Amino acid sequence: MRISRSFIAFTLVMFSVAGMLLLKKLAYVGSNRAQYTIGILQTASHPALDAAREGFVSIIKERLGSEVEIVVRNGEGSVNTLYTAAQHFHARSDIDAIFAIATPAAQAITSLEHTKPIIISAVSVSPELGITFDAANVAGVSDMIDVKGEIEAMKALLPAINTVGILFTAAETNSVATSKIMARELEKVGLVPYIIGIASEADIESALTSALRKVDAVLAPTDTPVASAINLIATIMRNAQKPLILSDNMLVKYGALMARGVDYYESGKQAGDIALDIVINHRSPREISIIAADSKDIFINKHVMQALQIVIPESLMSYIHMVDSVQSAQ
Repeated sequence: MRISRSFIAFTLVMFSVAGMLLLKKLAYVGSNRAQYTIGILQTASHPALDAAREGFVSIIKERLGSEVEIVVRNGEGSVNTLYTAAQHFHARSDIDAIFAIATPAAQAITSLEHTKPIIISAVSVSPELGITFDAANVAGVSDMIDVKGEIEAMKALLPAINTVGILFTAAETNSVATSKIMARELEKVGLVPYIIGIASEADIESALTSALRKVDAVLAPTDTPVASAINLIATIMRNAQKPLILSDNMLVKYGALMARGVDYYESGKQAGDIALDIVINHRSPREISIIAADSKDIFINKHVMQALQIVIPESLMSYIHMVDSVQSAQ
């Protein structure tokens, strides 16, 4: 059987290509380098943001396992640290996508990075008040709560209140935006809003102590300094025998009466699914945009409820989850 020279040449070329691909694969495996690299930029450490990160990582690792390297940078509340970390992620050519947790982290990375996909979470996106992340490379999950639903639940639980303090950090854009919606919704149901704006965590004790002479309850949006100082806030509220209503379900156990907010672990998992859709399926972030995290669940601290002698109305019973206080809030 006669074999043509052209066939032999073709066969040699194919073996050569296959050999090169095999060597490349072996080199890849031998280097222990992951196929994908995802950066996580976290604003600070506290339960809600940690939960968002853990939910995100759980989904990414479940799908990609050892094929992904996750690089975490935590700003620990420092804007300068966040921007330095954002610049690091922007400069790294091997970063396939960036997960930004909470508004300051999202603002830092979106101000620098306009090409790599950015997935955001724990950010209260509110187009109505100008808080948007509508760049072509940004998608994610908003933790903008159902303010109307939260206030209706609060009023049903606390029918005797009249004036409600709104505690938020003036430097946090999402908190300012949500506080404005809260004030408007309080007025709609006949309650009087009282603004308690703080510059930083250091202002909380004096501002809150002063405000408690004028309010019947305190309401807070999702807010990083407020979350970080939850033990102090809960102690002040407990000593004043007045209820604290939060927008972060995870913080109720530290001494708040109630929250009707977002499950941050689940929100992080949603963000992880979005990241996978972008990185693996090459879906455009613009196509996904920002989706809402929805929850009608109401979390109530049973110890605080008993201390304040509050009775849960029948209208709320099907949504209620009772929570025990943790030791640090006792």
